[in-house]
Amino acid sequence: MSKEALAKVVQRAISDAAFRRQLNSDPTGALRGFDLSADEASALRTGDAGRLSSLGVDQRMSKSFALGGLASTR
Repeated sequence: MSKEALAKVVQRAISDAAFRRQLNSDPTGALRGFDLSADEASALRTGDAGRLSSLGVDQRMSKSFALGGLASTR
């Protein structure tokens, strides 16, 4: 489990539309290479801001990810 890896994924999903689309369509492929626990990967797949915050992601980033990051691709 790595807070840094989790934060990198969230930040990249917020700023990179292509990565965001891949995270939505192929989460396993998008997350390959990141050192994430199963719980972290699940929180990313579901876009659960509360879980992301509890896992150490800055609250503003987790909300931005949940509201804009994945929502814009769904």
